[in-house]
Amino acid sequence: MPRRKSPPRLVPRLDRDGVQRLVIRDGAVYKRTGCLVGETEIAAEKLAQYIGQKKQKPVAVERGPDHISCATALDYYLAAKQAAAENGDDEADTEPLEGRIAFLTAFWGDKPLSSIDGETCREYAASRKRPAAARRELEDMRAAVYLFCKEKRLNFRPYFDLPAKPVARERWLTRQEAAALLRAALRLRRARPKTYECLPRFIIIGLYTGTRHAAILKLNWNRGPAGGWPDLDAGVLYRRGERVRETTKRRPPMRLPRRAIAHLKRWKQKDGGKGPVIHAKGGEPIGLMRKSFDAARVKAKLGEEVTPHILRHTRATWLMQRRVPIWDAAGSLGMTVKQMESTYGHHHPDFQQSAADAY
Repeated sequence: MPRRKSPPRLVPRLDRDGVQRLVIRDGAVYKRTGCLVGETEIAAEKLAQYIGQKKQKPVAVERGPDHISCATALDYYLAAKQAAAENGDDEADTEPLEGRIAFLTAFWGDKPLSSIDGETCREYAASRKRPAAARRELEDMRAAVYLFCKEKRLNFRPYFDLPAKPVARERWLTRQEAAALLRAALRLRRARPKTYECLPRFIIIGLYTGTRHAAILKLNWNRGPAGGWPDLDAGVLYRRGERVRETTKRRPPMRLPRRAIAHLKRWKQKDGGKGPVIHAKGGEPIGLMRKSFDAARVKAKLGEEVTPHILRHTRATWLMQRRVPIWDAAGSLGMTVKQMESTYGHHHPDFQQSAADAY
């Protein structure tokens, strides 16, 4: 017999600021209440409101896109993503998606699906300050609507007019800048170890492996279904959990540099060989490193363009500068050879050398 679905209920959930708050769990859907663990009465009222809203007559999908709100499609998409993450099918963190969907719902929520066209997309982009953010959010909107229409068998596929793709970032760190960033992280850790306990670890892993932000935070000392792990005996970093499917953001295994292995062995011994590699002072996992990374950036006197993703750009650039064969460099970073050559090939000392000296 299939397992009976549990009713909506309050559960504690660790927020990215390290504070536990009560959220409403309804199957694979988590809805924020904004209440701390001790504020049970207020949270219970919000739970009652949520249950009351669920009992209202749902929108009839058969009525078509004129009578289905955009919020319905966005909620459906978020629930699907949360379910995939919970089942280990997707390693991506759904918290940033929740934030983007909040912006989308504020603008599109009450509008019907039939209102989506080039004009309304341009209106939304104009309402957002950054075109790159508007494009990313509209990509989520498009995915949500297409998934909802596919699952509900609606013969509806609206046109989305997205802002132009931003120019690819070519910023990378010099050796001196990377050293300054790491020194700043170490000073912050000494001053406030509870807040910046694993910031130096994050930077070192990023520079030595070029692994993406989210994948670094999912690393565990032991193999598991959701996140990757370092096999220090074999000297291999597995970036992807055993039950996580490969996506376009490829996360293949990579050979660990000897210096990275030395750091990882020391950290593993300090942590007792258990738990996440990147964690808070008490051993709890960390949601995002953006704020602490930004604090180190400011202390190192680096510009706002220096984000956690620059660590990946930096490793790719350094590999080219050291004349590493492009096939090996691409495999180490989880890129295609074509992507590695087109984006970072010009950093190779022998870039177009034979053509330059032909006559």
